[in-house]
Amino acid sequence: MTSLIDIDGDDASKYRLIGDRVLSYRFAVPHDEELFLGDILKITDQVKGLTFFAKVSDLLHDCNFSDPNWDTRPHTEHFYGMGEDVFILVEAMPLGYVTEDGAFRKPRTIPAKFSRVERPGSHDFAFLAQVMGEIEVGVMKTGQGVLKDVKVALHAAVMRQHMGVFATTGMGKSNFMKVFCASCMQAREFGLLIVDPHGEYVAGGRSSIGKDTQGLLHYQAGRDGLSVFSIRQEQFRNKYRLDQLHLDYDDFRAPDLLLLYEHSPPQREVVEMLESTPGSEVIDFFQNTDFATFDAETYNGRHPRIARDLKNFSPSTLSVMQRRIAGMMNRNRGFLRPKGSSIPDILKALHQNKVVLIDIPGMSEQSELFVLSIITRMIMRSHQGEDAGGEEEPKQVLITIEEAQRVLGSGLGSTRVFREAAMEGRKFGVGLCVVTQQPKNIDARVLAQLNTFVVMGLSDRGDREIIASSAKQDLSRLDTEIQTLEAGEAVISTIGIPFPVSTRIHLFEEYVLDLNRKPGARPIDDGLDTTF
Repeated sequence: MTSLIDIDGDDASKYRLIGDRVLSYRFAVPHDEELFLGDILKITDQVKGLTFFAKVSDLLHDCNFSDPNWDTRPHTEHFYGMGEDVFILVEAMPLGYVTEDGAFRKPRTIPAKFSRVERPGSHDFAFLAQVMGEIEVGVMKTGQGVLKDVKVALHAAVMRQHMGVFATTGMGKSNFMKVFCASCMQAREFGLLIVDPHGEYVAGGRSSIGKDTQGLLHYQAGRDGLSVFSIRQEQFRNKYRLDQLHLDYDDFRAPDLLLLYEHSPPQREVVEMLESTPGSEVIDFFQNTDFATFDAETYNGRHPRIARDLKNFSPSTLSVMQRRIAGMMNRNRGFLRPKGSSIPDILKALHQNKVVLIDIPGMSEQSELFVLSIITRMIMRSHQGEDAGGEEEPKQVLITIEEAQRVLGSGLGSTRVFREAAMEGRKFGVGLCVVTQQPKNIDARVLAQLNTFVVMGLSDRGDREIIASSAKQDLSRLDTEIQTLEAGEAVISTIGIPFPVSTRIHLFEEYVLDLNRKPGARPIDDGLDTTF
């Protein structure tokens, strides 16, 4: 029987680099060592004076025995034992290295052979504090643990270059968005627009697992960074100082109908013909015209130009459009009116770098997209005008699109305003926050425009592959980690942070409690109208 000596699993010096590639590190650890996918390890190269960092991407059992079937032989453990010749082989993805002067560099060189491998402490990541941004979302995760002193924060300046949030149901997408909103309220670095048809962002609600949650109003210390436009009852609006949401007829444009209904080719031609016509004129024309007797040559109403433009369309096509405009007005009667719009106040709040929440609980999906389409178009028009006017730096606005595959899927021709924002918005200071459970259903050209990826667990391989192929940093080696992420965890890839960061997202309720403890915090109902 072979006599083997067990190694000391607590002796970090036993770790040593044995890999031979610049893009993949390999080293052995004791067979009883507890390592996890996603663990970040430090490699100290005393020859070059550099400190490398690598993330565990795979673990496999290995040994030094020449017998390839040693572990399936009868009485294996009796003859071979579990000593230093049996070990775990670790595959790790290089993240980069820190020079002697503290600068972080991408992994374009390789550590010296047999360089020491060990677990880092929070102090080893001091260089990350220099590259993190202003929008805090969580703490750095390593394997099963977290480094509480290493905050993960996105850069406000890159938000115009679009962000994607990808998560299946129950993985903490809504919690992430509320944490993101709270940090935006605190930092006031750009305007953030969110349309909420479920009413969960204002004062809270229930999570996908039925747990009570808080809303943005509970972050009272940051209340000045929040503007809410709501369709709720006056009593609720007065209590929390919310503005009433109104859109007027001139905010509407005919292409908005494409989001609400399927259109035949002739109907789409009508929409295109009326694209630049003010909404009040379109509505008035269709409300007051009898298409059973309509004749453009004898028409004597208030809109002869529209009548001339539509003279070649059949009465049946125009009657269908008439019914659809009537349906649009009925569906959105809670906030759509002839005169008086909230759009100027919404734009003002966004340009004051506030979080602007459009609170429309109980409204249909079509109404959500209708509102979002109108506001997005007005933001783009405002920012394009600023650019033409020669302003030095346009205001920065990030527009959130929940379930984005509805309007940014491949082959959709009904959502031009969102595609325009995705393709051209960045040069006018307009970014999109694309939120979806199904990234493979997003147009690849849109995904290619995203520069920040927040990936919160995707079980579908096709989804993970499309994300890996679109991200600016290499996520392909993190496929297994992404697949095994737990609720509230994310892999974040963004400009400004030198490598993809595994993150434990703050729990919103705990994060807001901590923010409210800072000087200047007030109770949620402080100063509110309680006399009704």
